[in-house]
Amino acid sequence: MTEPAIVATDIHVAYRPFADRVPTARRSIGRFRHRETREVVALDGASCTIERGEAVAIVGRNGAGKSTLLRVLAGTLEPDSGTVEVFGEPPTLLQLGVGFNGRLSGKHNVYLGGLALGHSRNEMDEMLPRIEEFAEIGEAIDRPVNTYSSGMRSRLAFAIAMTLEPETLLLDEILAVGDASFKERSMAALQDLVDRAGTVVMVTHSLSQAKRFCDTAIWLDAGRVKMIGPADEVISEYSSASEEPIGSPDKPPGEWNAKERTQLIRRLLTGAKPADLAAESGVDVSEIIAWRRRFIEGGRKALRPRFDGDDDDE
Repeated sequence: MTEPAIVATDIHVAYRPFADRVPTARRSIGRFRHRETREVVALDGASCTIERGEAVAIVGRNGAGKSTLLRVLAGTLEPDSGTVEVFGEPPTLLQLGVGFNGRLSGKHNVYLGGLALGHSRNEMDEMLPRIEEFAEIGEAIDRPVNTYSSGMRSRLAFAIAMTLEPETLLLDEILAVGDASFKERSMAALQDLVDRAGTVVMVTHSLSQAKRFCDTAIWLDAGRVKMIGPADEVISEYSSASEEPIGSPDKPPGEWNAKERTQLIRRLLTGAKPADLAAESGVDVSEIIAWRRRFIEGGRKALRPRFDGDDDDE
């Protein structure tokens, strides 16, 4: 019998953002600004059990509620209703750009993070060399974090977490940036954590990464759990349901917008071969590889057409 690490039951979360209504003549003359709230349901009765020593992937389209569920499991977001039971130490949540004081150096952030988790200054002195070695950011450890690239932030955050050896680690696209070497070391470190009966839950758009590493997958769709089961089966069903055609082979790649380029790269990241995508889309393999690098380093915005003149061999 396996033991649960986290049990979430019937989780509901709704956001109520403000929306400005179109000004009428009266509002314009009176300089009134009418604002109204519109409820956005992020999670709608989501339930799941995360077993101890298990690697779990949470997959789904953008806006499906993946990051919201991760924050609820971590205890950083209180659900509107439902319960979350954590067995053992509280989970450690890693999100890109979250948890660092950008004005302080990487080294200062290392100490602050460790002290916040109950470690002494002497313990952090001992851990610092291991963190620096894993992160491989060199002298940047002494620079303010707000000068870091997203890849450097990812490296440092992950290095801190793995050195502190959490019982349950929650990752929100933290491995979406960084080079292949860092990703390989990160996956090896995560596997070591799971082998020691640690628990890993990751939100990722890299379905190939999820299939390779995770035992179980949770498919979220519009805030609801659509399927839970073995990672291979869930990801296969999700891929079949969500695959979108590669857009615009009828126009040159330089005229593709960021959405069209992102669709192609996501197909690549989920296991499609560059040569097959090139044949289907009319985009050269070299161009596809360049787009993949940009997407990994900077996300969808890096695929905007204005980047076409950049040097891809830097």
